Amino acid sequence: MSAGVVSPVFIGRRGEITSLAELLEQARTGEPAFALIGGEAGVGKTRLVGELAARAAAAGFLVLTGQCVELGAEGLPLAPLVDALRSLTRAMRPETLSEVLGPAGPRLARLLPELDPPAAVQPAGEDLQKAQLLELVLGMLDRLSAVRPVLLVIEDLHWGDQSTLDLTAFLVRSLRAARVLMVVTYRSDELHRRHPLRPLLTSWERMRTVRRIDVPRFDRDEVSAQLTAILGDDPAPGVADLIFDRSGGNAYLVEELAGTVQGDGDLAELPPSLRDVLLSRVDALSPDAQRLLRTASVAGRTVPDQLLAEVAGIGEADLFAALREAVENHLLQVDPGGHGYAFRHALTRDAVYEDMLPGERVRLHASYGAVLTREPRLAGDQAALPAALAYHWYAALDLPQALPAAIEAARHAMASYAPAEALRHLERALEIWSRVEDARERTGLDQAEVSGLAAEAAYRSGAVDRSQSLLADALAELPGDASPARRALLLERYAQAQRDTGRVDAAAASLQQALDLLPPDQPSRARATVLAALARAQMRRSDMAGTAELAGRALAAAHEAHASDIEADVAITLGSARAYLGPAEEGIEHLRAGLRLALEMDNPMTALRGYINLSDVLELLGRHAEAAQMAGDGLELAARAGMVRTLGSYLIGNQAEPLLRLGRWAEADQLTAQALSAEPEGVFAATLRQLRAELEAMRGHYDDADRELHRARHATGDTHDIQFTQPIRYAETMIALGRGDLAAARATVAAWLDGETELWAGRYAWPLLWLGMRTEADEATLARDRHEAVPERAGQRREELAELAARLVETARPYRGYQALVAAEQARAAGAGRPGPWRAAVAAWEHADEPYLQAYALLRLAEANSAAGDRPAAARAVRQAHELAERTGAGPLAAEAAALARRARLSLDPGAEPGSRPAAGSADHAPVPADELARFGLTDREREVLLLLAAGNSNPEIARTLFISAKTASVHVSNILAKLGVSGRVEAAAVAHRLGVTQSSA
Repeated sequence: MSAGVVSPVFIGRRGEITSLAELLEQARTGEPAFALIGGEAGVGKTRLVGELAARAAAAGFLVLTGQCVELGAEGLPLAPLVDALRSLTRAMRPETLSEVLGPAGPRLARLLPELDPPAAVQPAGEDLQKAQLLELVLGMLDRLSAVRPVLLVIEDLHWGDQSTLDLTAFLVRSLRAARVLMVVTYRSDELHRRHPLRPLLTSWERMRTVRRIDVPRFDRDEVSAQLTAILGDDPAPGVADLIFDRSGGNAYLVEELAGTVQGDGDLAELPPSLRDVLLSRVDALSPDAQRLLRTASVAGRTVPDQLLAEVAGIGEADLFAALREAVENHLLQVDPGGHGYAFRHALTRDAVYEDMLPGERVRLHASYGAVLTREPRLAGDQAALPAALAYHWYAALDLPQALPAAIEAARHAMASYAPAEALRHLERALEIWSRVEDARERTGLDQAEVSGLAAEAAYRSGAVDRSQSLLADALAELPGDASPARRALLLERYAQAQRDTGRVDAAAASLQQALDLLPPDQPSRARATVLAALARAQMRRSDMAGTAELAGRALAAAHEAHASDIEADVAITLGSARAYLGPAEEGIEHLRAGLRLALEMDNPMTALRGYINLSDVLELLGRHAEAAQMAGDGLELAARAGMVRTLGSYLIGNQAEPLLRLGRWAEADQLTAQALSAEPEGVFAATLRQLRAELEAMRGHYDDADRELHRARHATGDTHDIQFTQPIRYAETMIALGRGDLAAARATVAAWLDGETELWAGRYAWPLLWLGMRTEADEATLARDRHEAVPERAGQRREELAELAARLVETARPYRGYQALVAAEQARAAGAGRPGPWRAAVAAWEHADEPYLQAYALLRLAEANSAAGDRPAAARAVRQAHELAERTGAGPLAAEAAALARRARLSLDPGAEPGSRPAAGSADHAPVPADELARFGLTDREREVLLLLAAGNSNPEIARTLFISAKTASVHVSNILAKLGVSGRVEAAAVAHRLGVTQSSA
């Protein structure tokens, strides 16, 4: 045997290995890290990762490695994950492995049966979703890193299938507190302009936790050191220069050329092209060894030994002689499992494959297809068999064999959480369908069924538009003798895609068309399915009465068809509709029944919908603690089912909202921030963003609230679903009021009144009605401060809002609180500052257990009591308002309470006598926060000028104090007079003193 051509010494790369060692230490201490290692083919990425893996293992890390596999035009689905799981089964004892896998075990057994053999043979459930796999792998890594720190290596990501890319991207985004170093390698010279990995690399490079490492070619000295290590002595004079010139410093080519030196070959006779350099060593082999290499190259980079022997068709003695020759010349190597062979470098395999004649490649692909069809066990990894058959038959141009193989590969990919790969197989099947005469007999399907399968794969992979198009094709391709039930069910799926692309009305029309195909007097599962979908569509159209009517019909149809799963789903829809129509308690019984049935049937999708809707209705009733608990129970199921990023986001929102109402803002903040760190998408993100926008507005962080609101709008897209649109309008109005922009607040409420008012949705309508009436009250108060008449149109707006409020139901505790607020704001707008309406509002919100709105009502009650001359009552109310606002973190509300105490000369000291005046220099005399004058639209600088003006300073004195020119001070004073609506400095000072806007005194 010849000497090795791989350097026994790790050459160079000091900076790269130091950087990786730093990331290794970072991961060991509990902060996950990510490394992107890029470089051209053969430059030494794998050797660098091998050195890192050795250091990690010595430091106690569990090393899991996986490699993406090139297989035709697309990679093998989730091959790196399967490799890593296989490494895990070898590294851990069964009992420890079972604990680490947790709920992921049965699901991941679909990819690697030895994880859980009984679970691996179970049929794939309808609830199987790729998002579940992502979260289950994330949970497994979290649990695994609690036992030992982990080095997870994914090699050759440029060959990764879409599901592998999605998994990698998800882990990079979502690993937050695990002891994991994740290393990805890729060929930078393979990334063409439209390569799917390119945008991912760009986004990852902007992340703080990700470090990119580019592996350069060796310089002249490093090539010389590599040759010395390989040859065992310094190379002959001129050899290092010649090899450096020929290899360009590419480590793999240096090894190939070093092999030529070892074999006493003539470097001067080697052609300069890369392909010819690689093939020069192949050309030196015997004819049998060359033929064997060509046969192996058709299988891919690796091939099982028995499969290679069968396809090669040569005797055992000749086979092993040829294999020994290829291994000794460092072209093939025994794979780690000992049951096959792999090309030592993918570049060699590519060169051998491309050097064959087209006819030779076609013949060998056909041989592989025939052998694997006859002897499936020879594939070695049974999970790879369907994709391998589809690849070989298509490459062999045997379309009659390729068609059923593609469909089988697609089904396997769907069951293995790889819908994007399933879609590619099915689209290939549709492409060749018309060229296979007996396609239906070979597949057992018609073309409409294949289009339907492709549509399902597209939907699950997130390509909803493509799914809709494929379903339209399926409907058009339905045979003339297709049953009405089949057409109806296709229409139901088509409607689902329409609904998810924002075409809610079109979806309802498609469902009605489907329903018309099914006789009402013939109970069937199809009719129950369509009715259930139509009921959900009506709910999305905000037609709760129609939803309840359709859900009742669907429930009866499901019962007659003995479809318990549909019964559970419909009971949840019916319960939600009845709860919103009122009285809400009537819907809870149906919701609980649907949830209970879904849990009994082990149907997590429907059960999660039950938890979502039940927690929503409990919150609607103002039962905040129960709502938070119900959402928390649902989150436990979402974590087990791997759906925290999707349906779990709704549950997180449903848990955060009651916490927000209960004044537990820090908990709500932490909960939503943690959920958003996993980057949920679409409406799942919008529900969290909207809550955070409302929270930041109540805190007075208006710029932060604006940013959250912008992201929420972007996430909702063109939806008209009021459970998203109306809370967004509410937060938008809160921000405008906080900034004193009454015109913007009124415009937002007016847009709602003109476009999407839904009387059934009191939960969303009441808060907007209150802010609308509050805006009118603030406007009227501002007009009185400026000695202006309140516009006649303002009175009409108040009447419109009051009329709408009178038509809304108010049975739930929050509804009654908002009704009291609207009535009190209406009285404030009219100038009737009586305490009575505000006392009713305070009592209503105290009963509802919502401290923020209770504090607001107390503040207004304190104003009314002060105006009525009841100083003790005013002092009690303002102290309570200030204490509640401070406790929850409502800065603007606390500041307004403090300002009221100042201008009414009331003490905020809990120990003070009711109605006593605060001592000079006390905290009650502190300067007024900038938010106090927000409703006048004053800038920060104008507020500073007003403080000095109120203290009696002249324009030159103001200029000297603020280090501005006298002219600029004069301009500021003029602007202030205009905004306050007063005629002179004396009136401006009076307004400032009345509002408590004064500087502190000694």
